[in-house]
Amino acid sequence: MKNPKVSVIIPTFNREKLIIRSINSLLNQTNQDYEIIIADDASTDNTAEVIKSLKNDKIRYFRLEKNSGQCVTRNKAIKIAKGEYIGFLDSDDEWLPEKIEKQLAVFETSIDPDLGAVYCGFIEKDEIKNQTSIINRDNLKGNIYGSLLRGFCPSTPTMFLVKKKALEKVNGFDENLPTFVDYDLWLRIAKEGFTFDYVNEPLIVKYEHAGAQIAKDPSKRKKGLELFLEKWGHEILKNAGKKGYNRFRRNKIEVLVKSVLENPGENYRKNMIKSIGLLYQARSWKIKFYLKAIVIYALGEL
Repeated sequence: MKNPKVSVIIPTFNREKLIIRSINSLLNQTNQDYEIIIADDASTDNTAEVIKSLKNDKIRYFRLEKNSGQCVTRNKAIKIAKGEYIGFLDSDDEWLPEKIEKQLAVFETSIDPDLGAVYCGFIEKDEIKNQTSIINRDNLKGNIYGSLLRGFCPSTPTMFLVKKKALEKVNGFDENLPTFVDYDLWLRIAKEGFTFDYVNEPLIVKYEHAGAQIAKDPSKRKKGLELFLEKWGHEILKNAGKKGYNRFRRNKIEVLVKSVLENPGENYRKNMIKSIGLLYQARSWKIKFYLKAIVIYALGEL
């Protein structure tokens, strides 16, 4: 039996109520030449039972005995993937039906032998604010290494289809990073000389919700940024200069603070104090962020 063209990796942890939506979005793909690898990071809910109940030959499931984080989980899945191309689907997001078909078409019609990754636009559904937006702003192609060093980074790995050989060349995700892991991955792939391409339409649905998401934890995001800058700061400085480096750091701080302000969480007072401290350290002049943090601290989530 021939190997599938695409391996879709779904890392998950305690998402028994959401993962079926993600899996169904794959089962509805117009191109069915794929396998699904569900990488369970030691869930304590009924995820295993939910997956087993599907009884679908496309699904391969494994569960880690110890919670090890998103990078370890994804890397183990990459190693067993049979596909020439690999896609990543967060277990709370969805792929639209033509994602595999349209991204594979870019690979298969490209005359660029170095093409390593194809990404796309996305639909963002904010379940907190009950808002839906179509986002197609990320559309750089070719050698994007310099752009990545200057701050460009697509929003989520769910947007991508990547050649397995590109992932193997850079040894997958950096397991020492708690956050900024996909940003780091694209930098390493681009530095190796692989190029990027883009489908100029939304092919995924990215959900924002009130559940546990690392991106909403200011402490983990700050730690991740510090480790990321330890690793890439010299390259950023060389490429963008001191002003560019400071602007890069300030912009990333402002993005993470914005996400916290939009979803303050149960520990909103502590998170607002941390957010104000991060803005001050980064010399941010986003006065509305300071004011919003103060109001949330005093009154609770708006």
